[in-house]
Amino acid sequence: MRPPRPRPPAAHRVAIVGAGPTGVYTLAALLRQAPSRLHVDIFEKGSAAGPGMPYNSDMNAPVMLSNIASRELPPVLTSLNDWLRGLDTSDLARLGVRAAEISDEAFYPRLALGAYFTAQMSDVIALGRRQGHRIELHLHHTVTDIAPRAAGVELAWRSPGSASKAVYADAVLATGHRWPDRTCAGGAVLHSPWPAEKLTRLPQQRIGVLGTSLSAIDVAVTIASARGRFCEEGGRMRYVAQEGREPFLLSLMSRKGLLPEADYWYDLPLPELPRLAALCAEVSGVEVSGVEQGALLDRAYRAFVADLQAADPAWLAGLGGPDVPCDAFCHGYFAKRLAADPFDWARANLVEAEETVASKAPTPWRSALLRAHELFEELIPRFSDAEVAAFHATLKPLFTDCYACVPHPSIKRLLALREAGVLEVLRLGETTGDDSQITACAQGVSVRRGGQESLFEMLIDARGQRAMTLADLGFPSLARADLLSKPLRFDAFVLPLSAPCAGRIHCVALPALLRRHPFVQGLVNASEMGGETAEMIAKAMRKTALKSG
Repeated sequence: MRPPRPRPPAAHRVAIVGAGPTGVYTLAALLRQAPSRLHVDIFEKGSAAGPGMPYNSDMNAPVMLSNIASRELPPVLTSLNDWLRGLDTSDLARLGVRAAEISDEAFYPRLALGAYFTAQMSDVIALGRRQGHRIELHLHHTVTDIAPRAAGVELAWRSPGSASKAVYADAVLATGHRWPDRTCAGGAVLHSPWPAEKLTRLPQQRIGVLGTSLSAIDVAVTIASARGRFCEEGGRMRYVAQEGREPFLLSLMSRKGLLPEADYWYDLPLPELPRLAALCAEVSGVEVSGVEQGALLDRAYRAFVADLQAADPAWLAGLGGPDVPCDAFCHGYFAKRLAADPFDWARANLVEAEETVASKAPTPWRSALLRAHELFEELIPRFSDAEVAAFHATLKPLFTDCYACVPHPSIKRLLALREAGVLEVLRLGETTGDDSQITACAQGVSVRRGGQESLFEMLIDARGQRAMTLADLGFPSLARADLLSKPLRFDAFVLPLSAPCAGRIHCVALPALLRRHPFVQGLVNASEMGGETAEMIAKAMRKTALKSG
């Protein structure tokens, strides 16, 4: 009698909640790192897997550009440029891309990136199935709760025709942006820019936009494109309004009233900052409670300035030299731009940026700030709460400004709108960030800035994703006061659960990360978080295999 064939070990069950880019990168990394069979369920409340909100065709307009050069975008299975080169001319045209424009320095329409991630998700799922993994994609499925149980992590969900539950060894919370309409304390409705299609149907002639970054620029360009057209003649962009349309005025507003700068050339990898990098290495294995006692933010700032002195002493001298206090440094960074007209600065800045790209000549201080942005991102989870607040109030704005440079066509469109007389930029002042100066009025919305008042028929909030807590994400069990065994710092992405649980909850949900990871919104971060999460799951799988063996 033949002995019974040993039963293969059960597949390791993983749930990925959210099928945007972070979910794509997480799944791809899991396939690379998992030591044995997987059973992966991917839950997506929408109708598409891959693009997420920022690149979804249902949410974005064709004129909206991505904020990442193609050379920076981490490949999933295929690089973005290789994937684009495999498309025919008609498909490229549908995505707003011309074959001659495909290059490492190109900024493509958001819809092109959405199509790329959609295709990559399909290819990753197919690859995983060929490798013997069970991978199921559940579209139109809304996860209603995520609860730690003794046996693992229990997910509850509903779909158009049913509701169900299941238990997983690992649950990856990869929900992305949330931009709902909301009402501020003054009673005014702050409208979300999404879906962008609604912007093309607005009848209002006096529209205010909170924000001056790329999202706000996209709002302005989308509204203007529905009322006219952009045309480029002799290298110069012009905006021509439709005949017979009523005059309109768009007002971009932010605390400082500054426009983002145009994208500059920088070498990859970025030049190292040895002192700040050494500090990161020093504290990487130290318990957070021990780091807190060492005034980490002050040490990091001093190391950062010392590295800047080595990288670009002339630029640092203009801000006060190597001994400049943090507050003075941050004030000096913006001082010249604050004293200039934002559109005058944008014109001169665009010329300078185009020259750096044409010559592929990096600006030392900009490259140093970009690298410092990455290193501070490693340190922030180890800051005390007081240090986090101080960082947000001082260094964060300048790192965000240097990192969030925008595609050159976006600046050209802004300048064209300004020359056509349909765009202005307003400075709200540093005390208007809590919306306390925004109130409903007979005309629509009133915004007070200093001693002045501006009236709008509609106000659109394009300031970006707001930081949220776990309780804000809509999963009742994650809102429980006794959920966590210690304060959540996101130094790792696994929730420290107080109750015994055989599974793990990995939180890479963007809104919940923003306080401790303020620069987490980019696709590079999505790839890194997906890789780190996959590595942790693979490590747990190997540990389980050793125990059972």
